[in-house]
Amino acid sequence: MKQHITTAIVGLGRAGWHLHLTPMLEQGSYSIEAVADPVAERVAEAVERTGCRGFASIDALLAGTTAELVVVATPSPSHFEDIAKVLESGRHCIAEKPLAMTGTDAAKLVALARERGVWLFTNHGHLHRDEFAHLRDILAGGTLGPLFHLRTFWGGYSRRWDWQTLKGNGGGELNNTCPHPVSLILPLLGSPVRRVYANLRNIKNAGDAEDFVHVVMECESGVTADMTVTSAIPWSGPKWTLAGKFGTLHSDGASSRLKYYDPSKVLDLSVVDGAAPGRQYLREQLPWVEEERPVSPTITPSFHQNVHDVLRAGAEPVVTPESAAEVVRVIELARLAAESGERL
Repeated sequence: MKQHITTAIVGLGRAGWHLHLTPMLEQGSYSIEAVADPVAERVAEAVERTGCRGFASIDALLAGTTAELVVVATPSPSHFEDIAKVLESGRHCIAEKPLAMTGTDAAKLVALARERGVWLFTNHGHLHRDEFAHLRDILAGGTLGPLFHLRTFWGGYSRRWDWQTLKGNGGGELNNTCPHPVSLILPLLGSPVRRVYANLRNIKNAGDAEDFVHVVMECESGVTADMTVTSAIPWSGPKWTLAGKFGTLHSDGASSRLKYYDPSKVLDLSVVDGAAPGRQYLREQLPWVEEERPVSPTITPSFHQNVHDVLRAGAEPVVTPESAAEVVRVIELARLAAESGERL
């Protein structure tokens, strides 16, 4: 059985080079046949490193190579057009996030992949990490009880003045950083997002794109999520807070502190509708349990290993095309909500 996947990479910037070409070579199951980039020096560097063919554009690459898998790591505003070209050519596609700039375009790409009978992968790499498996498994284990609220903070402080600080280039934290936490939040919530509030602001970067994002999501189930993503706050609280009916988790991404109680060891409550005995609040001493759980290694495959296993061994994708499109839909809602000043 053929194991190596013949691959072409379109776009040799930070994502194409560091997130795809390099790990694919290290992974060992990919054969880089061709690359394309408008910057000739980047193409020459890739050709020297891999022995592949080099092109100046995606059109020339698709016409000049038979690679079965094409990575699209071009600037965000051109993702929809470039990914569509790959799918139309009958190739499998790895898309850098975001999959598209609008939910409608993302849905079109998912439908096109199905129509052409090819795979569409999106690099939501954080879903492959131990941190996500840790949070997911704690919720699934029921220790905290049913989730009713989630909060996450992705912060730090740095000043930028490159092309990704401009709205016209699809820059800003919402398009470029937020797909990571949103891709994690949505499966943890366990219910489709129905309403979004958002505030987007530029605090200190050179361009006009936002470097501060605050988004509140409300699910159909009533569960809420509060997300702050910014490069303008150097200090932060817990990276994750998961609040369930019976307890809460705080996590820094490396370990989690849990405080919870066993519902089988407490009284069944019934309302006392009338004068409170002794003019006191009716309270109890709950049997709280406090513990720390480290984020342990899991068997979740890496992104590129999973792509290989899907194409060669019939495995299921960790990131489905539909889940990637839902990330785009929620991010678009956040942008529209911020622009309108309303909940959408």
